[in-house]
Amino acid sequence: MQRGYLRTVWDDVKNSPGWFGKLALLSLVGLVPVFGLIVVYGYAFGWARDIAWNVHAPLPARVLGNEDGRLYSRGFFALVIFAVCMLVPWAVELAWTVVTGASAASGLGRGGTFVLFGAVSFLFSLVIMAARLFVSVLGYVGAMRMSIYGRLAPGFQLGRIWAMVRYDTGGLARILGMGVALSVGASVAAWLLIVPMMLAGTALLFGVGVPVVHTNDPAVLALAAPALVVLGVVLFAVIAVVVVMASVFSLVMITRALGYWTRQFDVPSWGGQDDPLPFERRAAGGWQG
Repeated sequence: MQRGYLRTVWDDVKNSPGWFGKLALLSLVGLVPVFGLIVVYGYAFGWARDIAWNVHAPLPARVLGNEDGRLYSRGFFALVIFAVCMLVPWAVELAWTVVTGASAASGLGRGGTFVLFGAVSFLFSLVIMAARLFVSVLGYVGAMRMSIYGRLAPGFQLGRIWAMVRYDTGGLARILGMGVALSVGASVAAWLLIVPMMLAGTALLFGVGVPVVHTNDPAVLALAAPALVVLGVVLFAVIAVVVVMASVFSLVMITRALGYWTRQFDVPSWGGQDDPLPFERRAAGGWQG
């Protein structure tokens, strides 16, 4: 790619007819526990899969369209992959916590050893942060492989995944940087919307609620109390949609960029999930020659 991932992917998004409405609807669906995540992942990685195959298409017209018949399976498999990627560092951190807790209970953390213990704990926390980042990168690449093959197993083939990561680590680093920038930008944009809404909602609640609370009319209290509850729920729901929409936008952008990154591996020439990738075959052929 001659242009940066961010500019290219943003052009793809904004040139999609009705892109804002599609992402807004996808965000609403994303609020549904578990099922929402499955749909969001299935939709995002399906669009990323298109460009990995060099198919230039806009955002799918229907969020729940399932045109290729794999929306839900793809989303579920991606959810499994990312869940495992979160659980592995968490399990290591939990084991470390148990060990350090037991050591502290046995008195190993007293005196001068306490300083050393604290330093080791700090270093370990840095290692865990790096491990989370590394595992998440493997997870995204694995999810792309899963979306291309349509099966869960390719998403856990660490050998094939690592070969892809090593081939173009720089490209993944650029996508990672794009992801950080998007997350920060989306968070700032979301808060620029949320803070005024919270202030307006709070002012409205106090403006209406305080006089109501001080009234002695039971009829007014009976009518106003449910109204105030509904107002609070609506405000909370709007804020939740804004937050989720920022996350969905970032995810769609990142996965689309990952699709462009995967495209360089000549996806139409891939064989079975256990076969070497085209660049590995070329390298092997050149070495043999």
